[in-house]
Amino acid sequence: MRRILAKRVINAFITIILIMTLNFMLFRWMPGDPAKLMLNHSPHESDYAYLRNVEIMGLNDPLWEQFIKYFAMTFEGNWGLSYAFEMPVIDVIGQAILWTILLMGVSTFFTFVVGVWLGKIAARKRGRSPDLAITGFGLFFYGMPIFWFGIMLLVIFVGYWHILPSKGYMSDVPLYPITFDKIVDILTHLILPAATLTIGSIAGVTLIMRNSLVDVLTEDYIVTAYAKGLDDRQVMRKHASPNARLPIVTTVAMDTAFILGGVFQIEVVFGYKGIGWYSMQAIWNEDYPVLQFVFFIGGVAVVLANLIADIILVQLDPRVKIT
Repeated sequence: MRRILAKRVINAFITIILIMTLNFMLFRWMPGDPAKLMLNHSPHESDYAYLRNVEIMGLNDPLWEQFIKYFAMTFEGNWGLSYAFEMPVIDVIGQAILWTILLMGVSTFFTFVVGVWLGKIAARKRGRSPDLAITGFGLFFYGMPIFWFGIMLLVIFVGYWHILPSKGYMSDVPLYPITFDKIVDILTHLILPAATLTIGSIAGVTLIMRNSLVDVLTEDYIVTAYAKGLDDRQVMRKHASPNARLPIVTTVAMDTAFILGGVFQIEVVFGYKGIGWYSMQAIWNEDYPVLQFVFFIGGVAVVLANLIADIILVQLDPRVKIT
């Protein structure tokens, strides 16, 4: 296990280095002049101000020197200044990361729990009405644009019934000190975004769990378990589910990028000021330092999710070999 862990960590580190390299090159290939973007877009800006920005940002340095500085600043946690907010990028995105993690964490938990539960029901009732209903539900929501579903929920629960807040992660009050009423307010604002992301993501887990269980339930050891006198619940809990859960671990890891992309859409639809909301603001304002940070964080999240999935797979099934 230590050998496998060391090998996977090294591979993940190399992948992150490649992501950082691509991130560095991508934003230097994109059109636009960062030194001009840092100006106030006024026709009276002097050449001196432009040249000063070039010097401050190190754009007159050789590309290899900029590359070394980029890596050094990245590992120091220094991502430069936001053009739009005129403050360090980490100060702009720092709190937004926590709100995005909250949204993704809640959604991923319910996606996994409810998706596995629905998949088990569909597999046990395969070919019957519950299976057809759950499979139809999964196929419908699997191909549904997640931003459209969020808009529909807004129309129903905000525009028509007026029972849930329409935007933000909490009411317009200071976050600190945290009280019970503020926690309730945060959870109330979380309902619509989390429900949208969960329902939009749950279909894949449900369908994979259902198909995996259907395959497992045809194995000889399942027939042997029934022959020993075990009922459906015992067979499902002790024999079928443990062997069908491996594809789910892989699916959750691979869906990290999909869920993260869905978070970006949902945060814009609901005005939920997480990483996705700030990313859209950065695109509209050509705020390259913020975008560079967001791209890096997204890539690292996917790499770490797959690393964790590999380790869990080995723990769940020693037969799994990772090369």
